[in-house]
Amino acid sequence: MAKSTSCLAKNSANNATPGSSLHHRSRFSHRSRVSGFTLIEVLIVVLVMGVLFGTGLSVYSGVTRDSQLRTRTDELTSFFAACRHRAVLRRTPVKFIYENGILGTDQSYNLRQRINEVDVQTANKLFNNLSVDNNGIFMLNDRPINHLQLPVTLPGGHSSSITVGL
Repeated sequence: MAKSTSCLAKNSANNATPGSSLHHRSRFSHRSRVSGFTLIEVLIVVLVMGVLFGTGLSVYSGVTRDSQLRTRTDELTSFFAACRHRAVLRRTPVKFIYENGILGTDQSYNLRQRINEVDVQTANKLFNNLSVDNNGIFMLNDRPINHLQLPVTLPGGHSSSITVGL
């Protein structure tokens, strides 16, 4: 009897032809591989992002606090420079008045600066005894000074100190 050359014949010599995968395929091999991430991979990425976000937030809050301190220092320096200029220009002393969180002068309603960050009792004691003489010299309790050290409380409850050059 002759050997069968049919592909469907069992125990055929043709079934094991090298390079032929027709008979070696399983019925599930035609499905494509599903791509995606495992739950562990997603959790690791979320954990790393949380650490990076927390680190960045703490750095950002420090930069924001420093910026607020610099801004407040610059505002007060400009305010006191304007007061000095007024005293020298008009040849009259300027006395400072602090009321309800606003620092102003006895000479002009336009020279005013809101100061919310300074403690009210400290501000009353300091600013109500501060003046500029007609030569542009700042006086605190009748003594010349060239800078003010102010304790401030920033939003978020952070306490710090600023030095304002006069």
